[in-house]
Amino acid sequence: MAIVIKKTTAGYEAIATPPHVSGSAWQSPQPMPIRELVAALRQRGCHQTDIGDAFYEANPDWLADISSPESGRVQS
Repeated sequence: MAIVIKKTTAGYEAIATPPHVSGSAWQSPQPMPIRELVAALRQRGCHQTDIGDAFYEANPDWLADISSPESGRVQS
C-alpha cells in the first residue's frame, strides 16, 4: 500500500503506510479539509507528489475543492 485517500461528504480521509510515511502506518482520525490533511501527511514524511497523486485518484477535481468556500470540505 502507499497513500490512499478517500473523498467523503465531510472531507477527505487517508491511510498512509511505509515507505510513504515515516515510522508506522497512519490513518486520519476523521474526515479533514484538504489543507489539514496535506499538512498531517507532510508532517509524517509523505512526499508532496505522492500526496497529490493520491488526492487525484480519490477525486480528479480535488484542486477545485481547495478553493471552495469551506476550504476543502467536499461539495455534494
